[in-house]
This record gives sequence, C-alpha cells and structure tokens, in this order.
Amino acid sequence: MGSVKLKLGQREFDSGGGFTVTFAPISVKVQNLAFAKDVAVHYTPDNAIWKDTPLAFVAPSFGNYDLFSGTVGEQVERFVIRYSVNGQTFYDNNGGWNYSFESNLATVGGNVALYKATARQGSEAGGGFVFTTSWLEGEILVNNLHLSKQVGVAITVDGGATWDTVQGTFAESTTSDGKFVGPAEVWKFKTPEFNLNPASNAFFFAVFYRDLETSSEYWDNNFGQNYQVSKTDGSVLG
Repeated sequence: MGSVKLKLGQREFDSGGGFTVTFAPISVKVQNLAFAKDVAVHYTPDNAIWKDTPLAFVAPSFGNYDLFSGTVGEQVERFVIRYSVNGQTFYDNNGGWNYSFESNLATVGGNVALYKATARQGSEAGGGFVFTTSWLEGEILVNNLHLSKQVGVAITVDGGATWDTVQGTFAESTTSDGKFVGPAEVWKFKTPEFNLNPASNAFFFAVFYRDLETSSEYWDNNFGQNYQVSKTDGSVLG
C-alpha cells in the first residue's frame, strides 16, 4: 500500500428514460510527500481494457496526508489506486488482489479507515475549581467481514508517554454527515473527557479493527505516522 490508501469506493446506480447506469465514487488518502501529486483510479470496465480516471484534491489539506476524490462514470469491474509523486509511483492494489464490487457495493481500503475525527473541549467544576476537559470523537469505516468484531482507537494525549485504547460503538451504515456506505459499517468513538494535558497540544492516534472470528487485526495509522490533530476545539481530520 505504501503511501496511498483507498478510503472508500462505492458502486452506485441511476435510472432514467428506461435505462440504468452505474458509476463509482472513490475517495483516497495519500501521504503528503510533495506539493505536486498525480492520483488516479486505474480500472477495467470489462476485465479486458484498463483505463485511468484522475482524482481531484479535496481541501483542506490535513498536514501529513491529503484527501483526493472523484467518480468513475461507467461500470467498474476491478480497480487499483495509483499515486505518482517526486518521480515515484505507489499503488494500493488491495494486497495484490485488486479491488472489486463483486460481493459488495462498497469497499473500505485495508478493511478499516478513519472517516472523521474532531477535537473537543469543555469544562468541569470540582473542589472549587473549573477544569478544562479535552476529548476526541469521530467515525471509523470498516468492511463487514464477520459479525463479531471490535473497532476503536488507540490514542495518546501526552505525546506518546502513555497510550489508551477506546472501543467504538456500531452506528449502522450512515455517517453523521448523511453518507450511506452500506454494506460497509460506520463505528463511532468518543474518548473519555480527559483533563486538558499540557504535555502535548495534539492528539496522536490510530484506528483499529479486530475480526474476532478469524483473530485478524487491521489498522489505519496514517502510513505509519499515526494521525495528529490539534486539541483546539473543533479541529477536524477527515
């Protein structure tokens, strides 16, 4: 997978005038290795001819990674994601199997992907004092491989000195901004409302998916760098 990861791919349909057409919205994360980037879906509509559809940069940038998206306007049988930067080319080809919509109409890259995370702050009174609290909340996308699973976040609030694991809760297949991703699943998480820790001005975290039926474990850790978001209230990653 290297420096590129499929976030979400979907096959959708539109009917009108007696015809039904199919198209495929695709969203992708890439490591921010340079300003100029070329990101595309490399796909075949018929298992014979391969084509490219470029993906466009989606603002805002998230620091050490960028989000790209676009739509393939025809049938997609199989596809991979291509990312060219600084004279190098990286692929996410689903571990060598290529992605497809044969069994599902939606697929999540690497079986798990951060959808959105938002930093929050509040206040809590006690012992005659008012404390500033700080927490992280968000959503995780997973492929529904088996019924029994654990989904959540590993997070540090003090720059890596200590880590906590927070379990997520199943939220069916629609994100908080109204996007339907079924048959993939949406899991929500909210960390405890920690007292604001001055040791670090950012949360560092990664999201995980444990398939309890096969003992398989999948991680989205931002290309090995972990995700980073400012503790400032309302700071967002997507």
